Amino acid sequence: MLRTIIAREFLNNILNLRFMIGLVLCVIIMVACIVILSHDYRQELADYNQRVNRQHDILSNYASESLVRRVMRPIKPPTRFRCLIIGVASTNTESFDDNSLSVLFPTLDFLFIVTIVLSLLAVLFSYDAVTGERQSGPLRLVVANSVSRAQVLFGKLVGGAASLVIPFILSLLVGAVYISINSHIQWDGSAWLEFLLLTAASVTFIVLYLVGLTVSTFSRNSSSSILTCLFVWILFILVIPNMCPPIAAQLCRIPSIGETSRKIAEVERRRFWLHMERKNEIIKTYRKRYGKLFLDYESIDPETVGQRRAADSASETMVDAFREEVGQIRNSPSYQGLQSKVRGLQDDLKTKAAIQTKLAKNLACISPYANYLYLAMDLTGTGLRSLKHFRGVQAPYWNDVNRYVERTFADAQKKDPTVTSLSFVDFGNGPRFVFQEEPLKGKLNAALSYWGILVLFNIVFFVAAFAGFIRYDV
Repeated sequence: MLRTIIAREFLNNILNLRFMIGLVLCVIIMVACIVILSHDYRQELADYNQRVNRQHDILSNYASESLVRRVMRPIKPPTRFRCLIIGVASTNTESFDDNSLSVLFPTLDFLFIVTIVLSLLAVLFSYDAVTGERQSGPLRLVVANSVSRAQVLFGKLVGGAASLVIPFILSLLVGAVYISINSHIQWDGSAWLEFLLLTAASVTFIVLYLVGLTVSTFSRNSSSSILTCLFVWILFILVIPNMCPPIAAQLCRIPSIGETSRKIAEVERRRFWLHMERKNEIIKTYRKRYGKLFLDYESIDPETVGQRRAADSASETMVDAFREEVGQIRNSPSYQGLQSKVRGLQDDLKTKAAIQTKLAKNLACISPYANYLYLAMDLTGTGLRSLKHFRGVQAPYWNDVNRYVERTFADAQKKDPTVTSLSFVDFGNGPRFVFQEEPLKGKLNAALSYWGILVLFNIVFFVAAFAGFIRYDV
């Protein structure tokens, strides 16, 4: 009997006009989305390659010791899922077009299709799953034939969800074919596995069909059911995710960025004047102690100091002592105290901002929409976790860069003693940053908690639907 209920619900949905509308809508939007984002991905990839080549050219022809570390900073390539999801980890830091409308309207990508289009279709497919048959009469006949209500409800869930998933899967298959034949998108086995996991996670979210089914069991007519479903949809998709950041800001207040910047600037100003005051005292002392010798040193061009010291041992001893005393200013308790105060202000702002962000993120988890976004972005490397991973993999690279720069600059000075930090040195053979995606295991571990919450939402809504179904007479 369960198979009969599933088949009947499935056929009723696919023979309905809304199924055909949903199918056409999903395929058209998905294909358009992938084609447009693939074009953007190709442009970003070309821009990335151009910047890497320009970086190599500067290092080989124009770099100096004082410039090389800024030139050799890591460049992140566009994420391989850029053809599906825009995310927050895009390589573009500037916009290269003049289309200001992209700022006004939401971006169209895979996440928009699932969270907005398909979730709304789920509501439209399910709002009258129970109330419609209760009003028209078939539900009374089914229950009268000694079929358990659990079987009826489960059959409606499976049949209705299957009819909703079919348009989504078909549109994904079309998109997968396009990705596989696009020469600019080189997905390996790991990327395709992430794509399958993303599909499974999306199906879990599409079972937001249960929300409409639950409302339908508690409603007495279809008109009240559709209004309630739309209200719940707006609450989950629009209201809760957008309300959580301001709520978190009220619950966990952080210092004003402007006020913190003003305090830091004030402390740094005091630190600067302290340094200058102590340095002037040392200068006065050396003027009295060395007289004309120190005055001559003050008048020397900084670029010729090395030559003067090499020619005059007395001057060399004085300059070493002077520089050592000036350097000791930074180690004085008062100077270190001001420096610690600056770090304290910065760390306090960062710590409280991190706590507020975490609170807002956790509050948003009461919405299935937020959990799905976190899950999808963590799985595909398009979210904040990817940026954190990018910062984490830079440390070994910077260690190699520092060793290479010091070694190359020292070799250049051995060959030519007149080389300074502003002189051109060929750094073209230095280490190259190669970005490695986070392993799938790490992504999956981060995403499992959000996936579990989505599954829990489905269980809760099914239990609620069952409670509503057995509560009222049909």
